[in-house]
Amino acid sequence: MRKFLTKRNIIIAVVILAGLGVWWWRAGVAARKAAAAVKIVQVTRKDIESVLSVSGEIVSDKEATLTFPAAGKLSYVGVAEGDSVKKGQALLSLDPGDLETAVRDDYYAYLAADANAKEVEDSVKGHDSDETFAQKNARVAAQTARDEAYDVWLKAQRALHNSTLYAPFDGIVTNITANAVGDTVGVTDGATVVDPASLHFEAEVDETDIGGVEVGMPARLTLDAFSGQTIDATVQRIGYVTQISSTGATVFPVEMAVTDPIQSKFRIGMNGDADIILGTAKNVLTLPIEAVNDNVVNLPNGKTATIETGLAGVNDIQVTGGLNEGDKVVIK
Repeated sequence: MRKFLTKRNIIIAVVILAGLGVWWWRAGVAARKAAAAVKIVQVTRKDIESVLSVSGEIVSDKEATLTFPAAGKLSYVGVAEGDSVKKGQALLSLDPGDLETAVRDDYYAYLAADANAKEVEDSVKGHDSDETFAQKNARVAAQTARDEAYDVWLKAQRALHNSTLYAPFDGIVTNITANAVGDTVGVTDGATVVDPASLHFEAEVDETDIGGVEVGMPARLTLDAFSGQTIDATVQRIGYVTQISSTGATVFPVEMAVTDPIQSKFRIGMNGDADIILGTAKNVLTLPIEAVNDNVVNLPNGKTATIETGLAGVNDIQVTGGLNEGDKVVIK
């Protein structure tokens, strides 16, 4: 016995026992991980909702950007940004003095061009068959100059006639580029009017999802400007022409109408998300969606079963056949 209990044998025994301890510990960890990876769930009854989540922004169907047809000096400013206006209300006006002078000058320029064209036409009258190329060029040039002068005169008349910008419909002034009488403004200056009743949420829906979206479907909006608030909406229009999104995907524009009083606080360009409710099912049999793989589930006895499914929600899927309430399945 003393011969067996040598120092060398004791060291070997300690090493073996340490190795067995490590193996036992690792085996225990592996067993616990395997047990944790297996989850048993039951078929239960609950309400289920299928939604399509999309992003978009607030836009307007009725928006008019009004600009002056000619440059001039501002003589009247009747509104400011944020003002409510009525259809036909005067918004901005140019001083008509310079515009009236332009109309008169352009009229006389037209008369001169017309007189010159008639003189050239008289000089070749009766020479239809033997008109030279030089005569023809002179006649055509004079006639063209007259037509151009006439167009300039008409344009000056339109500029005078449209020197006041009027609201085309009831709405709100959302932008105004000139607001001081006496300012010199150009053809890009004016005002923008929006009908707040036409504001709606517009989202881009991928072509692979558009087949499930229908006009009249309910939706829930969450806008960045109203954090934590859910706004009810309804799909009111689905675009007929595809668009290309910023990421290069093929999408369709989908408009959602809002009747909630909060619409009065909407502003064009507000960003947010929408959940379009594709369908709902009340008090139906369900399983966690991760428990079902191509309509196949794992049973606690190690076997599998094929089931029938219906509506798929975010977390659960409807079971329409193959399992009963209370039946257990394994999630691996």
